[in-house]
Amino acid sequence: MGSAIVRGGRFFFVKGDEVIPFKEKDITGVVVVKGTDYTQNGKWSHTTYRLQLADDIRHIAGHNGWETCRFAEGLGTAVRCKTPDTWVETAKALGVSVPSAMQFLRSWRPKAAEKLDEVEQALAKLEEASGQETDSVIVTVSFGSPTSRDEADGFWERPKRIREFPPAEIRLIDPEAGWKEGNVTVVGISGTVLTVKQGDGMHGGYYAVSVGVIPGTESEIPPFQTAREKAADESDLPKDLFHAFDGDMERVREFVAKVAALPAALLDYHTLKECGRAKVKAHLESVSGDSGFFLGSDPNQVVTYVVSQHFG
Repeated sequence: MGSAIVRGGRFFFVKGDEVIPFKEKDITGVVVVKGTDYTQNGKWSHTTYRLQLADDIRHIAGHNGWETCRFAEGLGTAVRCKTPDTWVETAKALGVSVPSAMQFLRSWRPKAAEKLDEVEQALAKLEEASGQETDSVIVTVSFGSPTSRDEADGFWERPKRIREFPPAEIRLIDPEAGWKEGNVTVVGISGTVLTVKQGDGMHGGYYAVSVGVIPGTESEIPPFQTAREKAADESDLPKDLFHAFDGDMERVREFVAKVAALPAALLDYHTLKECGRAKVKAHLESVSGDSGFFLGSDPNQVVTYVVSQHFG
């Protein structure tokens, strides 16, 4: 006989090849509720169950995922494995056969079962469309928490490489809609997006995108440009200044005008080419007579443009 202490009612038992959800009461031949304790704590209020388990009974204290609110994520966390994306992976996480896992989820969590069915169907369509005998492979692309500079340079808009199958990558369909299911596609290899998971973190957090791909179907990828890079190409303004001013075309134009108005005879080539940020900043502000000459940009990022305009 075994025992367990669990909180809340979101857990279940495994008896042989059968998964049995706990319904907060005794289950003949499986478990006896020895006692309960209720903790009042607002939305975190919960009941703790003291249980006596029958021989050879396993219990899994599952919950919906914290990030996706899905059963699969919570199951993966509970049994310490990666989030199961297919029926085979789900059955393995539960420790039962695939038919038993299907029977359990279709009755207990039908929406979770529907999601797994959708993944299986997507993989089947992918293999059929590829016209090859190679089985599909599931890989996960993880990324996130960029630096401030990377974020300003279009990190969340740029494609992410599928490392296992270079140069294949995942891309956004609509750059403004973000990394969410239905807005991500696979390029450079025959593939389909299965799930998109998000986690908290700095500068937008973290993402894990599971994709099914067909090895041996790699192809060339089309070129990619961020919205800021496209604007720079379509404009007659200097591209290097677009990066320095984070794509703000009005500030670029204003800075270009300020540089053109500088008294060239007062500019010191050695200071601009050889000195550090502080001296460059002080020199140009002094020559221009404008303490706001740089318009919030980094002097080291724009000084090359100043030199090119006045010293060739």
